[in-house]
Amino acid sequence: MTLVIEPGWAWDAEHGLRRGVHVIVRDGVIADVVTDRPTLDAERIAAPDALLLPGLINLHNHALSAPLFRGLADDIAPGDLPGHIVYSLLMPLGDVAAATMTEEEIGDAAEMALLEGLRSGMTGLLDVYRVAQWPFIERAKRLGLRSWSCPYTFSETIGMTEEGKATYTKARETGFEATLALFDRFDEGARGVTRVGFGPHGPDSNTPELLRRIDAAARERQTIVSIHAAQNPIEIARVKELFGVGSIDHLRSLGLLRPGVVLAHGMFATDEEFSTIAQHGAALASCPLAFARSGRFVPLARMEKAGLRLGIGTDGVTLDMVQEIRTASIFAKVQSNTPHGLAAPRILRAATRDSALALQRDDLGLIARGQRADLVMFDLSSSRYQPVWDPLKALLTNGSAADLMLSMVEGRVLLREGQVLSADAAAVIRRGRAAITRVWEEAARRGAIPAGIAARGPFG
Repeated sequence: MTLVIEPGWAWDAEHGLRRGVHVIVRDGVIADVVTDRPTLDAERIAAPDALLLPGLINLHNHALSAPLFRGLADDIAPGDLPGHIVYSLLMPLGDVAAATMTEEEIGDAAEMALLEGLRSGMTGLLDVYRVAQWPFIERAKRLGLRSWSCPYTFSETIGMTEEGKATYTKARETGFEATLALFDRFDEGARGVTRVGFGPHGPDSNTPELLRRIDAAARERQTIVSIHAAQNPIEIARVKELFGVGSIDHLRSLGLLRPGVVLAHGMFATDEEFSTIAQHGAALASCPLAFARSGRFVPLARMEKAGLRLGIGTDGVTLDMVQEIRTASIFAKVQSNTPHGLAAPRILRAATRDSALALQRDDLGLIARGQRADLVMFDLSSSRYQPVWDPLKALLTNGSAADLMLSMVEGRVLLREGQVLSADAAAVIRRGRAAITRVWEEAARRGAIPAGIAARGPFG
């Protein structure tokens, strides 16, 4: 089937903002982009008040975390946590989920989170999760989303004492062999919609030997590696204690700052370390809202100054990419003390073309002949945009996921006129809510939710 999309504006990072173009989609590919109205026997979507973009790519996410931690990890009061939020709340609650959820429940919760992303213009995402949460892969595929799954590996698991001290315990299974099995089962190859990579949790919890095995396996299979790096002082101190260098230099020594590696966060990296990342070609996924809820600004202005390949992720706080890119742009402006830090074209480039290249996909992220037809279109006709001076600024400043009117992956329409076509949205939400509520109940019963937080919840 041939489809012709006729937006008011179309934008991508290479061609800039264009008016009056007609985008011809055929067999999952953008067949052409023309200025004269084509005389084709084709379905047409005419939207004179709409902005067409390459699909937004979420470069770092934990789909199951979004509903699992929703409300629990926000507005943390003094004394609520015995230590760092990752080790005293997020990972213990994740342990309960891993121990109690059925495969069906895992899929239901993940699908509900993915639905939120789809509705905000996300057409693809890199997701990191525990190996047992592999049903994510099937649910992303069911919704029609492009996915890069990177299951965790651990040489040591990380805990937290009541005094707030991190503990490291040898893992019973690293997850490496299980990841290889998932790759063999689900990966569709270098140009596939569904990809499986490797997700070592961090340089503090994976030995150099395991990281070298992961690097070799990823190179052999032409797939990606995603790893948290310089995300908190505990990780950095542990790496320095063991290896005498910071997290970034340690990864450099192992060959894991190369293209095809996506570092998550870099929150506590130095300017010199950001420059090192840029020089070696790894990408960095920044997740502004995840750290903002803990009272910290992600150093986006410094990342940008270093010239590294930057992508935007939601980290499971939300999967609303419109909200996340707006937050990133505002943070960069505040940090740089300028009104133009990470301006609309730059932040949209990060969420489209740069993220595609970070994932080794030069056939994604542009609206051009031969590119895969991963596209989204936002309706700018509502009062919050009018009158439109600049559609990119209008979307970034005033935009809402509610105004997404079209989403497609490989030419398959997933959402049209605000309605999800690839799933029964109400049923997805109903099943996902039930799955997460059961985990909350079990976590409260086991005492896995810190007392101060549990007291304010539905089971307190």
